[in-house]
Amino acid sequence: MVVDTTYYDALGVSPKASELEVKKAYRKLAITTHPDKNPGDETAHVRFQAIGEAYQVLSNQDLRQRYDKFGKEEAVPGGGFEDPAEFFSMIFGGEAFVDLIGELSLMKDLTKTMDITAKQMEEEEAAESADAKLEANEGKEGAANIGAATADPSTFDHKPSTRDASPSISGTATPRPRIGQQAIMDKSEEDARMDAAGLTPEEKELRRKEKKKGLSKEQREELAAYEAERKRIRDERVETLAKKLLDRISIWTETDKGNDVTKAFTEKTRLEVENLKMESFGLEILHAVGLTYMQKATSFLKSQKFLGISGFFSRLKDKGTLAKDTWNTISTAIDAQLTMEEMAKMEEKGGEDWTDEKKAEYERRVTGKILAAAWKGSRFEIQSVLRDVCDKVLNDKSVRMEKRLERAQALVISGTVYQNAQRDPDEEGDYMAFEQLMADAAIKKDKKKDKKEAKKADVATSSHHHSNDKPTATPST
Repeated sequence: MVVDTTYYDALGVSPKASELEVKKAYRKLAITTHPDKNPGDETAHVRFQAIGEAYQVLSNQDLRQRYDKFGKEEAVPGGGFEDPAEFFSMIFGGEAFVDLIGELSLMKDLTKTMDITAKQMEEEEAAESADAKLEANEGKEGAANIGAATADPSTFDHKPSTRDASPSISGTATPRPRIGQQAIMDKSEEDARMDAAGLTPEEKELRRKEKKKGLSKEQREELAAYEAERKRIRDERVETLAKKLLDRISIWTETDKGNDVTKAFTEKTRLEVENLKMESFGLEILHAVGLTYMQKATSFLKSQKFLGISGFFSRLKDKGTLAKDTWNTISTAIDAQLTMEEMAKMEEKGGEDWTDEKKAEYERRVTGKILAAAWKGSRFEIQSVLRDVCDKVLNDKSVRMEKRLERAQALVISGTVYQNAQRDPDEEGDYMAFEQLMADAAIKKDKKKDKKEAKKADVATSSHHHSNDKPTATPST
């Protein structure tokens, strides 16, 4: 018997609900209560936080046991309750997919790169400030020189002046240094200009960097060091995932591989899918994993037939798919950026048309497109890593070819189950809120595209009718 049912009530489940039932209930409520789905409802955020807190406790076996026995006060996570916005930062699979795809590094890499390049932007702004000081000082000097020239017309007389020259031993006139000229001779003209403008040593250095453009030496070294560390972490990730993959498929590869064993292996994989498909972006990740397994395994199997010709064409096809995925990732990111810029212009313009409802609609669109771009980038990373994992498993020369072929066959079995993963009809609405936002943004984009194509068709039809309506010349008799 449980001492408190508040969290169970929040999710609308029984205290005896299974882990999967808790997860399904949360997925459904995450959509209906998410603030982006309820614009103008001030209670949505509170309700969304409440179900997030409930799920955080009930989805953790240890916390749930403590909650059932002692109540809410004894079931607080070690790091405290996360804000749902932060909680959803792990929307692409979360912990459930770590053994399958590892920890995604896309957002971490982008954040680190942005931190480094942000320093460059700050330095550029400081350099622009130094330029402004320099221009302001030179403007003052120019005005002073014009004033002095007007007051003393003799300055326009270009004849040599005895004041400006003194006889030398050779009898020739040597120009006498003017006030401050000796100091200028001791340093470059640029340094003298910066000194005259009162620039600090830091501003001088920033201005020199700005003239060279690009990242500074320190920033380049920092990026290179981070890239080396990123590669090390990725190599470790591939190594770890390869070992875990071998452990999973060994249930089949290290047995007699009879019909009963194959059925048991397939069923075990299917049961794993039943749980994983309910995770955030679970179906999308499973399909991406399945596609990669299938492509790499079938390519390897074909390479052992017909002198490797089939395998060559499979690899060629894989490269074409990779190029297409790269372009899709870039174009989705550009689409998100354009929508953000469009929203910024609308907000700046304001007016009667820019209502709260319009703003909320744009915010949903922007969120959906940012998620689409993030998902495309994450999928690209997942498949890139898993390609290396499959290569490590299938191309290990220390393992005899017969065993490697068995590994490829096991990947085909697993990949088929992953690719065929679907939600049941009663689970169709159990998307994560962000998955739904991404789907909505994609639908709106398709509608916009359809309208453009319809407009083009109308224009073409109209011009065709006009050409047919032109009067024809009557032949003269």
